[in-house]
Amino acid sequence: MDGPKSTEEVDPASVANPRQVRELLEAVRAQGERGAHLEAFFGCLYYAAMRPAEAVGLKASQCHLPKCGWGHLTLRGGLVHAGHDWTDDNRAHQERHLKARAARDSRVVPIPPHFVAMLRWHIERFGAAPDGRLFRTSRGGVIQDTGYGEVWAEARSAALSPS
Repeated sequence: MDGPKSTEEVDPASVANPRQVRELLEAVRAQGERGAHLEAFFGCLYYAAMRPAEAVGLKASQCHLPKCGWGHLTLRGGLVHAGHDWTDDNRAHQERHLKARAARDSRVVPIPPHFVAMLRWHIERFGAAPDGRLFRTSRGGVIQDTGYGEVWAEARSAALSPS
């Protein structure tokens, strides 16, 4: 008999509820320009169940954002931080296909109207990088986990109780 594929599981008590998510996103946005730029990034993680690497690499061309109603994102991969020493082209980030999927596979993720509006606002305010990425540093680079981690830690502290 085979054992479980993984011993890890998500504790439902550790997943934010809709009210907490609204408060967390408000606390992200309240952190000035950097926070405002990352609000939709964190929205991707919650509303579209994206991995951080998928959100980091999300391009405008992958977004179907109608003026009203539901939209969708067509995910094709992500930008993974591998480090300069671990990539063939000496770049810190590497494009990878979707985890646990074939190299050219994609997945379409429906997104609710309020998240469609959030992404539309983000694109109107911040535009996209020359390569189409929605989320980038102030100089156009790839956002780093340390950078968005700092914003998230501050938002958690502001919006949630210690428990």
